Amino acid sequence: MPPLTRQRTPQSLYSEWSHSYLGATISIHALAKPLMKFMYHRAVLDLIKQQQGIPLSGETIQIYESYLMSKYVAETTKALILRELEYRARVEVEAQLVADFLVLYDILLDSPGVMVRSWTCWALGQLALHSSTRAVVVAVQPGAALVALLSDANVNIVRGACFAVSHICRDLGGAIPIVAAGALEFLKQLLQSQDTDVRWHACWALGQLAYHSPTQAAVVAVQPGAQLVALLSDRNIKVVKGACYALSQISRELDGAKAAVEAGALEIIQQLLKSQDTEVRRWTAWFFAEVASHSLTRQGVVTVQPCAQLVVLLGDGDVDVVTGACCALYQVCREVDGARAAVEAGVLKTVKQLLESHNEGVRTHACSALGRLASHSSTRAAVVAVQLGAHLITLLSDANVNVIRGACYAG
Repeated sequence: MPPLTRQRTPQSLYSEWSHSYLGATISIHALAKPLMKFMYHRAVLDLIKQQQGIPLSGETIQIYESYLMSKYVAETTKALILRELEYRARVEVEAQLVADFLVLYDILLDSPGVMVRSWTCWALGQLALHSSTRAVVVAVQPGAALVALLSDANVNIVRGACFAVSHICRDLGGAIPIVAAGALEFLKQLLQSQDTDVRWHACWALGQLAYHSPTQAAVVAVQPGAQLVALLSDRNIKVVKGACYALSQISRELDGAKAAVEAGALEIIQQLLKSQDTEVRRWTAWFFAEVASHSLTRQGVVTVQPCAQLVVLLGDGDVDVVTGACCALYQVCREVDGARAAVEAGVLKTVKQLLESHNEGVRTHACSALGRLASHSSTRAAVVAVQLGAHLITLLSDANVNVIRGACYAG
């Protein structure tokens, strides 16, 4: 077979005309790209409008992916698609379909379009919110790319990257690569951001990283305590919640607890026990529990006298607040001065109700606190006087082994 040869191209009449006459001429190629981008943008708008109120399908995802991969689609159009995917990912069932776009995440995070990078971050974060899709996000390892965006010049991108990091860190497999990529120093700096959402997400990211034992020490090592304590007085309640949560997790390490105490956290957090916000009360109670769990910082907790307010929280409507207050009182009561303060605050008047709680954590910590009070000679008589022996005997048959252990200890 003879080799393929290119035939001579016929001379175009239009080309001959355009070369023969000077002046403005029309370039079809110059018009084609903007026209294609306009047409694709209109097509995407129409598709999104048509899909409103209709469950997301794999076919629709494939169409969106084809637009995201095309170099002839405008950045604004891609941002529009990513915003729609982020919205769809808020529903867990649809998030599982949206997760298919993750094969493109590295290309999208490197896009020249600001809003493309931003919405990619938000979509990743939404996927990481759901336990069913978080593992898929962690598997593609977006940590290093997201950490790089924490120092971006555009606050929208930083906000989205912070959001994504804070949720990917909920999984240890996501937390370790993010720490390895150098996120901690960036997150510490972002605690001082002028943007409320950035401060909020930075707090939660540090808290999540401190929650995992393998990354806890690394968080404590960058010493974010002083900045977090400063945020306890932030004007935005979301930031206060995040700071309370981060401090409660960091204080699980002795060095973290010492840093928080030295930064003046105890006095501020004692006041926050009275907060109208449930999450703030919950995490401040757990903060006191963690700080008081260390012998070197327990006396500092006793000194600020939180027992009266902790006893009030034993009647809180939120079971997690009650559990945190119970645990905090148990730890405080390890000191004889703390035990006396708890008895004087009326803790024994509420213990009976706590032993009958439907929540196993509350029953467990109530038993433990009772045992601590009985271990001190100065408060033992007060414990005996409330006659809770029958309740403790009943709990020896509890379905939860931790409750049984607590009842044995208290008895």
